Amino acid sequence: MHERRLYGLILVAAGTVLWSLAGLFVRAIDLGVWDLILWRSIFACLCLLAVAVARPTGGSGFGWHGCLAACLSATAMFCYVAALTLTTVANVLIIYATLPFVTAALAWAATRETASRRLLGASTASMAGILFVAGTSLGASDIAGNTLAFAMTVSFGALLIMTRFYRSLNLVHVNAAGAALCAAVALPFSSGHMPPFDTLVLIFLLALLTTALAFMLFLAGGRHVASSESALIALLDVVLGPLWVWLAFAEDPGQGTMTGGLIVVTSVVWYFWPSLRRSYGR
Repeated sequence: MHERRLYGLILVAAGTVLWSLAGLFVRAIDLGVWDLILWRSIFACLCLLAVAVARPTGGSGFGWHGCLAACLSATAMFCYVAALTLTTVANVLIIYATLPFVTAALAWAATRETASRRLLGASTASMAGILFVAGTSLGASDIAGNTLAFAMTVSFGALLIMTRFYRSLNLVHVNAAGAALCAAVALPFSSGHMPPFDTLVLIFLLALLTTALAFMLFLAGGRHVASSESALIALLDVVLGPLWVWLAFAEDPGQGTMTGGLIVVTSVVWYFWPSLRRSYGR
């Protein structure tokens, strides 16, 4: 039991580390946003289809709910890449860290699912952190990037809610379809030119490492650990993502972003702390 849990923690952590590399790859790729979204979506679709073949699972991911889930996935993918090109990696990831609270708000709006006082308190604190980040990032590009990052978080939160109510959804298939849809939307706005070979290699690695492998490792590890532990480990993305671009490109997130990020991360850790203590007390 202990060995399986340790194995799961390692897999979840490895998936999170791979996720955190996305901002680094986007900064390293010199390509227009539409071309970047197009080629990243193409490679992501192919990589996810490879995962579906390598690890076949149940569930179809089709029907009207599968199509809606694919649209939400495509929206999240598009907004994520576009946001990374417009504002700092730290801003994008700090806003994304509010996912548990955004998801809870959407669940209340859709199903009147009640929220605990602890969740409401953590949500209020995290939104204060978001406002702090937004209030210190007043450039037009930052505002657009922050807006897209929030749209990405809302889309992904809605997708998570759908997976709870439609358990037959196959997330690998849904995300592959979402990537294909994202590529179809970006195609008319792209330059129509094939990127250089070295750029294609970087985009392929972006799709392979931060989409397919990260997704597979996180889901595989999540079977052996508590969901609260997975959620807390996933917060490493908020720390590591800005760290990589700071080390490679000296991208300074700014004092306001760091302060707002600390508020958000603290609120998420505080919310999950009781369940984390219970999981360690078993």
